[in-house]
Amino acid sequence: MPKIYGRPVAALVMCLPLLSSLTSEAASCRAPTPAEAAIYTTPILMPGVISPKDGTCFLNNFTVATSDGVRLTANVFLPSGANGGSKFPAVVYPSSWAAADFFEYLGEQQRMAQNGYVAMAYTARGFYGSGGVVGVASEQDTADFSSVLDWLVSNTATDANRIGAAGISYGAGLSMLGAARDSRVKAVASMSGWSNLIDQMYGNSVPNPTWLAVLTLSGTFTGNMDPIIYQYDAAIRDPDTSPEKIAEISAWGVPRSPLNVVDTLNARKVPVLVSKNYQDDMFSPNSTLLMFSRLTGPKKLLLQPGIHGSAELAGATLGVDNPVFDQVHRWMDRWLKGVQNGVDTEPKVNLQLKFGGNRETLSNWPAPELRSNTYYLGPRGNLRWDFGCFCWKGVTGTLSSSPNRQNVGDQIDSLLDTTATTGLIPILSPIMESVGLPVINHMATILSGNGIRYEGDALNAPLKLRGSPKLQLRAKPNLKRGMLVAYLYDVDWAGFGTLITHGARAVHWATPGAVTDFSFDMNAVAYDVPAGHHLVLVFDTADSLYGSPVHFGDMFRMALPFDSGNQMSMTLPVR
Repeated sequence: MPKIYGRPVAALVMCLPLLSSLTSEAASCRAPTPAEAAIYTTPILMPGVISPKDGTCFLNNFTVATSDGVRLTANVFLPSGANGGSKFPAVVYPSSWAAADFFEYLGEQQRMAQNGYVAMAYTARGFYGSGGVVGVASEQDTADFSSVLDWLVSNTATDANRIGAAGISYGAGLSMLGAARDSRVKAVASMSGWSNLIDQMYGNSVPNPTWLAVLTLSGTFTGNMDPIIYQYDAAIRDPDTSPEKIAEISAWGVPRSPLNVVDTLNARKVPVLVSKNYQDDMFSPNSTLLMFSRLTGPKKLLLQPGIHGSAELAGATLGVDNPVFDQVHRWMDRWLKGVQNGVDTEPKVNLQLKFGGNRETLSNWPAPELRSNTYYLGPRGNLRWDFGCFCWKGVTGTLSSSPNRQNVGDQIDSLLDTTATTGLIPILSPIMESVGLPVINHMATILSGNGIRYEGDALNAPLKLRGSPKLQLRAKPNLKRGMLVAYLYDVDWAGFGTLITHGARAVHWATPGAVTDFSFDMNAVAYDVPAGHHLVLVFDTADSLYGSPVHFGDMFRMALPFDSGNQMSMTLPVR
C-alpha cells in the first residue's frame, strides 16, 4: 500500500481536508457575515468564525513544533470573549492511540468552550499527520506535552496558571505523565488509562494477545510505529522468551507508566480524577486501583461497566450528556475555576454496579466501608460414592467459611478447554456484558478432567462484592510452564452461572513437580449476588483472552495440593 510520511494512504484519506493548510499562526476568530450567521449550525462546519449562537469558535489546521522539531497536528475551541483580551482556563486533550485531534474530542471540546474554557486537542507523535514515530508514551512524548502547553499559552487566551489535562486511553497516560513533568498542569482527568505498563501487557506472567493485536494493528494502520514495539509484542507472545527479555521489557515500561510518577504528582498535590471500566481487558482495573490508592492529593475515582473507552466515547466525540464527562467538568470547574461545587468534599469513589443502573459511593479506596469474606477451598478428591449423603462425591470441591481439613489433591490438564470462558468472542462478549447481556454458563457442562469447580452454599442474604477477589493458592505444574484461569460465577438453583469476574496467572520457568505459590487477584468489579444463589469458583487452563504459556498442541497438567496446614482460599471485599 502506498504511504505518505510513513503512513498508509487509506489512513489519511478522511483527514486530508483538515491537513491541507497547516500553519502555526496565533488562534484568532472573526465575526460572521450576515449570510454566515443566517446558515450557521456548528463551529466545526465554519472554523474561524465566531458562533452567533454562543460566541464560541473552532480553529483547526494548526501544528505545534516540538522540542526536537517534529510537528504535531492540533485544533482548539475558544470560549466566548476570547478575542477580547481576557484570560481563560484551558484543558488540553492528548489523542488516544490510533485516534486524532480532528475527530476524537470535538464534542467534549465544544462543551468545554461553551463553559468558558479554551479546549485544545492534539494528535500524539507518530499518528496520522503528526510527525515522528510512535514511542508509547516515551520521554519525548511527555516533552511534546510541554511543547503543546507552550503553544497554547502563546497563541490563545489561556491563563497559564489554570491549565488542566484530560484524556482517554493513550491520552489518559500522556495526561498523567505530562502533568508530572510540567507544573503548569493544575488538574488531571484520566479515563480508561493504564497504570503500570507491564501489568497490562504481561500481568501475572500472562500475555494479553487480543488487545496487543488490536494496539499493534491499529497503530500500524494509523501511525509510524517504533520497530521495538513489534519486537516486544512478539517476545511477550512467545512462550520461550527468556526471563531476561521480560525484565528488559518491564524496564522499558517503567518510565512509560503513570504509577511511577505518583510521587511527583503527590508532591505538588495535583488533583487527579480517574475513570475506569470493569470490562476493560486492554487496561484492567486492578493496576489503576493500586495507583489511585497511592495518590495523596485531591482525587476521585469513577467505576462503571464498559469495555476500554466505551463509557467515555460518546461524550468525547459527540458531546452528548455523559456521566463520566459530567464529573470531568465538575473536576475542572473546581480546580481551574475555583467553583465550590462539592466534588472535592464528596466521597472519593463513585461506582455503578455491573448489570445495574444504580450508583453508590465509598469514602476512599481501599474503602473502610468494606470487610473481607474468606472462603476456604476444599478438594473434590477422587470420584466416589458416599453412603453418608447417599450421593456421589468428587464432582465438585467446596467453598466454605471453615478451613479445609483434608490432605488430598485436585488435578486438571490442558488437553481440552472447558465451557468456562470470559466470552466466546473476544471484545464482542465484554461489549455485550457492558450493556447488560451477561456471559452465562451451566456448571454441569464444565469438563472435570480439564476444569475444577468449587461450590459454596446458597446465600442467606445478598452478597455485595466491591473490588478484587484475592486467591490464595498453591499449585504444582508438571512442566516448567503452566497456567490457571479463574472464573467466579453467580449460580442460581438450576445451575446456570453468570460470570462475575475472572483472572489468570502463569509460570514459564517453574521447577516441574514442585509446589509453588500461585496466588493472584481477579479483576475488580462491583456486583450483587442475590440471596438464594451461590458462588462457584472455576479453574481451567485456557481462555481466548489469556495467552497460553505453551505452544499450540503442547499439554500441561496443574495440580492443587491441599494441605490442612496450608489453606487455599478466596477472599472477597464485600459491603
